Amino acid sequence: MLKNLLKITLVLSLCLPNLVLAQTKQKISLLLYNGKVFTADEKFTIVEAVAVDGEKIVAVGTSNELKARYQAAKEIDLQGKLVTPGFNDAHVHFFRGALSLLNVSLFDSKTVEEAKTRVAAKVKETKAGEWIIGRGWDHTRWANKFPTRANLDAVAPNNPVYLVRVDGHVGWANSAALKLAKIDKATKNPEGGEIERDANGEATGILKETAQGLVGGLVPPPTAEQQTKGMELALKMAREYGITSVQDNSGYETTKLYREFLRQNKLTVRVAEWQDFEDSVEKLKQQRTEFAAFKDNPSRLKLTALKGYVDGTLGSKTAAMLAPFSDDAGNSGIPRRSSEELTRMIVERDKEGFQIALHAIGDKANRMALDGFAEARKNRQEGGRNQINPNALRFINTNTDLGLTTYGDNLIRHRIEHAQVVNPADFKRFEELGIIASMQPTHAVSDKRWAESRLGEYRVLGAYAWHLMKSYNVHIPFGTDFPVEAINPYATLYAAVSRQDAEGIPAGGWQPQERLSIEDAIRCHTYESAYAEFAEKEKGEIKIGMFADLIVHSKDLTTIEPREILTTAPVYTIFNGAIIYQRGN
Repeated sequence: MLKNLLKITLVLSLCLPNLVLAQTKQKISLLLYNGKVFTADEKFTIVEAVAVDGEKIVAVGTSNELKARYQAAKEIDLQGKLVTPGFNDAHVHFFRGALSLLNVSLFDSKTVEEAKTRVAAKVKETKAGEWIIGRGWDHTRWANKFPTRANLDAVAPNNPVYLVRVDGHVGWANSAALKLAKIDKATKNPEGGEIERDANGEATGILKETAQGLVGGLVPPPTAEQQTKGMELALKMAREYGITSVQDNSGYETTKLYREFLRQNKLTVRVAEWQDFEDSVEKLKQQRTEFAAFKDNPSRLKLTALKGYVDGTLGSKTAAMLAPFSDDAGNSGIPRRSSEELTRMIVERDKEGFQIALHAIGDKANRMALDGFAEARKNRQEGGRNQINPNALRFINTNTDLGLTTYGDNLIRHRIEHAQVVNPADFKRFEELGIIASMQPTHAVSDKRWAESRLGEYRVLGAYAWHLMKSYNVHIPFGTDFPVEAINPYATLYAAVSRQDAEGIPAGGWQPQERLSIEDAIRCHTYESAYAEFAEKEKGEIKIGMFADLIVHSKDLTTIEPREILTTAPVYTIFNGAIIYQRGN
């Protein structure tokens, strides 16, 4: 009897500490351990494990210490896999891209004939008189020659057809569409646009920049059913690519659809929506007031920048250049408006505290934008008024405790989208004015076929120059520009570190001096993107207090060869602390 009692006492003495320890462990919802957790902080810190409770990260550290401290409802043994913050797409036409998934896709069409075949297939399932729309053609793949209305008339004589170029800055219409738009010999070019004409003065069917609105404005809006279906498809793609935040250039009205998806718990990205720079200040204020009344969770849906256009694109030769294109003497592109008018609009909106994001491709367009931002800054400094007007702060949806700071500290954080071709004298101005350079590395890969012929051997050195921009300590968020490019952040990372196409051409990379390290590229697609939308205190890094938006990758991006980045994918996409995508499930 005494022997049995001693045995029981010994067992209890051995087990009791473990029982007590189990009872004192903090209960959490999720623990990822035994991995390689790239925190994306400035030092590129690596840890083994991350603990999540609800929506937020509660701890990072070694696997042993976190397993000893926490009892998780779900544990994932990472088996050495890489974890990073979720991708934040800093420049995307998310909703418009969603709708493009439902229309004629011409993104990989290699010839005009192939494009015509796809349109003809759509004609067969469309009633006579109904519109046929699509996107993605690229004439630089078609012997570098614009198509004409006659090409479309041959396959769609009884339907108005309107097809937008891959960059979104040129439209291709057939005769039926031009007739509905009442475009004839007498129709004048709108400001900032061009109706291309043949030798007889007849419209060819090509509409550049603002001239697109003459036909595009007649296309019937998508039905509610189409909007929902497109959004569901785009959200699915985002989950499969590890995109947990988007900065969307689809317009204020899109927030109504996002709000409905949020209400139904179907919105699996955080949305920072942009308003239209072209709208009056009064209208912009009214929209902000209306938006605030809905009391949306600002970490899930908010308004940030005003999006405007300074020029067009290099591919369509509508980018505004300081000197003519090297392969098109006499053509210096198409600015959307005069420098004076652009500056007036920037100053007016800056004064009210709006963040401004301006599309600028050519070196002239970038200089026009910088000149406008410089004038806005000068205006603030006059009379000692260097601080943001407190009354204007209500239009800056920061969600962070930034406080009242000087303009020099860049509370408004104005942006130039693309910053594609910059004059050597202007890189320093980005830093001096605190302007964010929002860039999309896949553009360099797509454009390298003809960029040097457009720009010449010297001017091209200031093009797609994210490494040079970074050397000036400029904030560089990365985006995909979907649907102009594929909504694939891995392609963005690959382009940033290799400057090669999918086949590995050219060897060593095009303009290889502009390559980034993979660590820098990941940080640009996570932390820098969060900074660009005033959210660097709540996402973009893996640390305590941040939202648990995470990716477990199939390969270690920090050690694999660059080409392998293209075959990497999420094993898990975690959003707001919940697993929203698991590969194979």
